[in-house]
Amino acid sequence: MRIDRFIISLIFLFYGFTSPAQFNFRTIAPQEPVISGESFEIQYVVEGEDKIESFTCPPFTGFRLVTGPHIYHGSVIDLNIARPLVNTVYTLAALKPGKYFIPGARVVINGSALNSNDVFIQVISKQEAFKLNKRKDGSFYKNSEYFLHPAEDPIEKIRRNLFMKVTVDKKICYVGEPVVATYKLYSRLESKSDIVKNPGFYGFSVFDMVNLADHAQTIETINGKSFDVHTVRRVQLYPLQSGHYIIDPMEVSNKVEFSRSEVNKKTEQEIVEGVLVNNGDKETHNNTEVYESSLRTEAVPVDVKPLPAKNKTDSFTAAVGNFSIKAEVVKGALKKNEQGSLVISVTGKGNFTQITAPEINWPKGIDGFEPVIRDSIDRLRVPLAGTKTFRYSFVSNKPGQYKLDPVEFNFFNLDTNRFEKLLTDSLTIEISSHENSKGKIPVIGPAVAGNISWYWWVAIVVAGGAVTMLVIRKRKKRQLNVKEVPFPETPRLVIDEILLPPLMMLAAGEKNFYNELNKSVWKYLSQKIDLDGGNMSKSVLAKLLSDSGIEKEDVSGIIAVLRQCETGMYTNAISGSNNQELYDTARRVLKSIDEKI
Repeated sequence: MRIDRFIISLIFLFYGFTSPAQFNFRTIAPQEPVISGESFEIQYVVEGEDKIESFTCPPFTGFRLVTGPHIYHGSVIDLNIARPLVNTVYTLAALKPGKYFIPGARVVINGSALNSNDVFIQVISKQEAFKLNKRKDGSFYKNSEYFLHPAEDPIEKIRRNLFMKVTVDKKICYVGEPVVATYKLYSRLESKSDIVKNPGFYGFSVFDMVNLADHAQTIETINGKSFDVHTVRRVQLYPLQSGHYIIDPMEVSNKVEFSRSEVNKKTEQEIVEGVLVNNGDKETHNNTEVYESSLRTEAVPVDVKPLPAKNKTDSFTAAVGNFSIKAEVVKGALKKNEQGSLVISVTGKGNFTQITAPEINWPKGIDGFEPVIRDSIDRLRVPLAGTKTFRYSFVSNKPGQYKLDPVEFNFFNLDTNRFEKLLTDSLTIEISSHENSKGKIPVIGPAVAGNISWYWWVAIVVAGGAVTMLVIRKRKKRQLNVKEVPFPETPRLVIDEILLPPLMMLAAGEKNFYNELNKSVWKYLSQKIDLDGGNMSKSVLAKLLSDSGIEKEDVSGIIAVLRQCETGMYTNAISGSNNQELYDTARRVLKSIDEKI
């Protein structure tokens, strides 16, 4: 018997050395019907090779792309031999009920093209899903955990059927190399969950890919049981310096409802952050019980390696990824005192947050100004992909021909593990002796005075009114020579004064609008409620506002404003056309809060 096994092993070993590499490319899709409006995952798995030359996904007709693609590298054990594995994951949401065909994806490996299998997706309505989970007599099948048997321990039942997991795609990385962390809530219960503590992610730049607002939900089978899986948060983390770091846990409090009798009800989950309404005083359903529990993900260690010192250039800042750079003068021939623009574009993939404005060596006779920075970045790509643009304004009052030296850009290429230096082409600027017909135009940063919109006039009027009132107040005090009486300030005036900086940024169309609005909202609320640096988190803010009697709509509204500001500060996900609406919402909600505190 041992000899036979030895001979068979030799045959397999010989076959492995003499036969060409075998690749397996397959599509993994939900076997059970998915519910219209809810998210699910579709996966494309390559086994046997991790160097893919190209990947082409099929059209997802009838579905909305929630996130993706997310690419994960791993291995699979085959005959005690580890084979590389690449899993490309898309999260989709079904638009309406029906049966849909999704053709296979296509990859090219070592010059050979492979197609994965086609799949069919059955989409049903929520009403149909509810019916499928019931017996003919109206009671639920055993896969519903809403019913609590007399002998069951509710705490143990919660432990088995409600838990959280955090996963990271890597635990060792270079400075500037992204780490993707995903927080998921698994549930088979009727529960309401409140995120009471979000991870701090200290030592990392953070880009949100998926959050609660995306309603990313799938179904996973664990030990033969189907769980509703909610992706609570998925983030890209870019380490800022080398060292040993800990990705903090996420903490969630839960209220789980059980019934002592089988009722016509399907288990559902609700997940919020800091705005879960306390229903303790409300009547529960007959013969139901509510239990509270808390969940906490594990802390995940991440070791960040320093970039290799070999071949590191002195002008290297912190750019890590794979980039290209381009420089152009918008108008090469200018009149004297006419404003010109030099545009530097950095395109590629990597830690765009660490890319600083390239240094420009302006020729003598040209006055250059600080650049305006624009981002066009896809936050769902890992690493971030897109373009970062720096627009430098300049003027000259001395006619002549000027030559701009090439602009240098250095980065560490993760694909080759080497430092690379890029240079743009040299550029020429012609300044004629003719005077600019508009005369000398003072440059205000990158903008030209005279382009003041009506927003600026509103800001000036508000500021002028505030100054006038203060002057009148002081004069009255001197004239009357009496004890000072507190000067009444209307809530609207105070709010408009604090919101003046973001209003000015809004008028100028600056991306700093998000940063200024975020700071102004926190500044105003910290004056109204007991908030300091250690307590300034959205979850703490929501709890303090709720405790102060603020309505749920206003609490949710201001939390949503802060989230949109954070998204706008770090990504290009918010269109500028929505900025006025965001400002108006912040002003309206703050006024409503001010009236109640």
